Amino acid sequence: MPAVESSPTNLHLLTRNPIFTAAKTVWGYEIQTTASLTSGPHPDVPQTNVGAAVISGDYIGLNTILARNKKILLSYTREQLYKQVPYAFPSQSSAILISAEQQNDPGLLPALEQMAADGHTIALEWNSRLTPASEVMDMAAVLCLSSPELGAELGAIPGGKTVIARNVTSREELESLQRLGVTLFQGRFFKTPEIIPGKKLSSHQNSRLQILRVIEDESPDLDLLARTIQADVSLSYRLLTYLNSPTFGFMRKIDSIRQAITLLGWINVRNWLRAVLLADIAQGEVQTELLHLSLWRGKFLEQTVARHDYWDFKPDEMFLLGMFSLLDAILGIPMTDALAFLPLNDAQKKALRGENTTEYMPLIALMLAFEDHDEESLDKVLQELNLEQGTMRRMHCEAGAWAASILDVGQGA
Repeated sequence: MPAVESSPTNLHLLTRNPIFTAAKTVWGYEIQTTASLTSGPHPDVPQTNVGAAVISGDYIGLNTILARNKKILLSYTREQLYKQVPYAFPSQSSAILISAEQQNDPGLLPALEQMAADGHTIALEWNSRLTPASEVMDMAAVLCLSSPELGAELGAIPGGKTVIARNVTSREELESLQRLGVTLFQGRFFKTPEIIPGKKLSSHQNSRLQILRVIEDESPDLDLLARTIQADVSLSYRLLTYLNSPTFGFMRKIDSIRQAITLLGWINVRNWLRAVLLADIAQGEVQTELLHLSLWRGKFLEQTVARHDYWDFKPDEMFLLGMFSLLDAILGIPMTDALAFLPLNDAQKKALRGENTTEYMPLIALMLAFEDHDEESLDKVLQELNLEQGTMRRMHCEAGAWAASILDVGQGA
């Protein structure tokens, strides 16, 4: 593996953005930087440093992406490309994003030609002035559009090229891009629920929702809960396998669910159960990404109110609000129907239905501004809530890392 230079710019907070096919499978993930640990409130971190940050750091969730044989779309500096740093990844997973400026750099051609010949995917950031005439065009397999509007500008798609459209906001926009020949999509369109009229939840989904309701009780009967989990062969097997793994290093084997709850602690068991139960409910790759985002939202809202004492919100209630905010999209049923399963108060249910009159809306607006990378809205909400931008950026990314880790544990166990 080529050496990666060590520098403070490698200390990045990273996010993963799924790239979907029209058939709702995940093609890969674009890994992006949202803040540097060494920067101020308004970081200006070039995306070309992300590749080195991922390779040289312990990026949570990376091994899971590689194990699933998904593409990892990354940017690199000129020096990193010249030194062929992308060889740190398996060629079948490596997608190398070449900026418009790099496309005009003849010094990079030999390195890019070699990596393309060895099976790495070369992806070009589309620039109507530079990309069509670039010498890299012949070896590129993927073109990346920064917005759906560029689909029309691109015109006829060059033969053999795959096109990714970013910032796709709706299914209608996706279908319009499909007609232009675009086959890969990134954006918030997948968060919008596709309601299937008359859809009934399976008995399996119903049983998982019932257990979710039980574990969210303010004063759960742990003995009853232990018996409920014990009666579910799949859940009890996964929990005991999880606890008897080398991760915990218990001196003796854990062989009962009640013992597991006692040793691990109810809060930790509940967090594991939340991830596993929702993962069991989710069916398909889009639902898995929605689950990751749900847990991310929950942890972010929980940590936000826990670290700022001027809201009279309970952190655990805010976790539930975020965790259940995409349940309609996960289940394919209206949120009003999904709310029947949820242990939430009336104000929280109004917030989940999208009513703007609840006291939770400023925090929901903050959460959505982060997700949509809407800097204008983000600055406005942070100012209104008197929150420091650098701290909140870090907290948002930390919540994403936690969601990836808890989901990996839940599914892996």
